[in-house]
Amino acid sequence: MNKKTHIFGGNGFIGLHLQKRLRNEGFEVSVGGDVTKYDEVVENIKDKDVIINLATVVQTIGNFDATKDLEVNLCGQINILEARKNTNPTSKYIYIGSSLQFGKVEENDLPIKEDYPQRPLSLYGVNKSAAENYCAVYKRAYNLDSIILRLPPVYGPSLDGRETRSIVEKFIKIALRGESFTANNFGLDLKDQIYVDDVVEAIVLNIKSPITHEVYNFGSGKGIKLLDISKMIVEKCGSGKFEEVPYPADRAPFESGSFYFDISKAQRELGWSPKINIKEGVERMVDYYKNKR
Repeated sequence: MNKKTHIFGGNGFIGLHLQKRLRNEGFEVSVGGDVTKYDEVVENIKDKDVIINLATVVQTIGNFDATKDLEVNLCGQINILEARKNTNPTSKYIYIGSSLQFGKVEENDLPIKEDYPQRPLSLYGVNKSAAENYCAVYKRAYNLDSIILRLPPVYGPSLDGRETRSIVEKFIKIALRGESFTANNFGLDLKDQIYVDDVVEAIVLNIKSPITHEVYNFGSGKGIKLLDISKMIVEKCGSGKFEEVPYPADRAPFESGSFYFDISKAQRELGWSPKINIKEGVERMVDYYKNKR
């Protein structure tokens, strides 16, 4: 396999894991480029067989730069679509979406299918949803194909030592230091988590698939309470402790409640299923960070 592949955001948490896998399989991989600068995007994609957009910015709820969120999460997407249309329309394009596009859902609608209405609660979710819609518009207007992979929170070891956005990683590091962490009482909600290796497998399967335009949900296919994850972490670490505390009032308007994806379409059409459940994932991460120490 010698497909020329470019990854925007390729030096981030998921990107580093993906780079490693693709290079091991013989892909020619390049990374980098500022998605907010059209000319840079053109230079990076003009001779590529596969383009993957992992570039994103996630900001703290209640303390965000709306312009920056728009520029990276939406305008960056438009730059890539325009550059593909003008210079490389036959390339395979994979865009990474998010469960935050959906906002708060009805619990009796769980698990959430691909066509469920999107009502995002955060700027990040708003711009990710709009970015996905731009793919649909460019398909109708220019027959430009895109594959959209929607993900719940992703967890796993950080290959470059930087903190990821994963609450699982955060809790593990605190517990390994023998310290205490707090689980907000939304820990009673059912949440979806996916291990980074399963994400990489999903992306690789889509690269290799003959499918060029589709939308897929990925995840564990079931929910788990954050409190149960917290118990797993303390037990596996053999140190640390946690306590349940009230959810911060200023963040309550942005909390989506229980959420997990229906993954049957990806299972049916791609032959993908998650291989690493939350218990094994926590064990892998604890072992990884113990060895790092």
